[in-house]
Amino acid sequence: MNDMMASAPPNPWRHRLLTGAILLLLALVAALGWVDRLEKALLPQTLAARGEQVLEENFTRAAALFATARAVDAAISVAQSTQVSAGVGLQGGVSPGQALDPINDLVERFGAVMLTATVALGGAQLLVQAGDGFGLTVLLPAGLVLVVLALWVPGGAGRAGRRAGMLLVWAALLAKIGLPLTVLGTEMVADALVTPRIEAADARLAALNLPSVPEAGEGEGWLDRLRSYGDAAAQLSKAFAVAGDLADIVIDLTIAYIVKIVVLPLLTLWLVARLADLALSATLPQRWVGRE
Repeated sequence: MNDMMASAPPNPWRHRLLTGAILLLLALVAALGWVDRLEKALLPQTLAARGEQVLEENFTRAAALFATARAVDAAISVAQSTQVSAGVGLQGGVSPGQALDPINDLVERFGAVMLTATVALGGAQLLVQAGDGFGLTVLLPAGLVLVVLALWVPGGAGRAGRRAGMLLVWAALLAKIGLPLTVLGTEMVADALVTPRIEAADARLAALNLPSVPEAGEGEGWLDRLRSYGDAAAQLSKAFAVAGDLADIVIDLTIAYIVKIVVLPLLTLWLVARLADLALSATLPQRWVGRE
């Protein structure tokens, strides 16, 4: 009799009850925010806080470059509007500043890129904050509850429930851990590849001797600003002198920010998601992830 009891298969109902109880306990702990409190108590700075700090620093730099682009655009626009006399016996005037049109267009596009960068960085901050606030307290408990319910549902409905639950669990982990790791990983790669290029181009831009832009008084238009422009020929010569360097700087900054804000985050997030998918496939039976 003892041999028969020892060789009896495990009770599936007991196994399901034990598994369900453990998962529900984990869901309760996560929903009450105990995991987040433990993280804040043990770590001097959480992953999300560090990620938000990095994004804030990049946001400040991108916003400053956007403001600089607007100022440069205004200076070039004023220089373009300068007219000189066409000569003796001719009426009207010519605008040699129109030769700066390509540079002006380039600066305007760079301003659009920097505006997009500030919006993207601001959105990334919101995503990191949302992932930190709701990843373990909402998504994780919801996924664990779905998995527990699916334990008692047979057939295809049970497999679909387990798949949905595990997707929510991994979405919670990606929101809480994956997004900050993506930000920090992107920053580490950017520090080695593009940040030195951005800093060098930013310093070159600050050192340029750009034309000055006269302040507009109350009710003054472009004509009044041109009248207060001073030596128009000197300002125009200054604009032509810096045009080539300005184009090189703008191109360098545009390429660097596209790589930093678009290319590197997408590659890093894809890598994090791929690693999570591989971990899911390696640690769970195929029937749990719905790949039968």
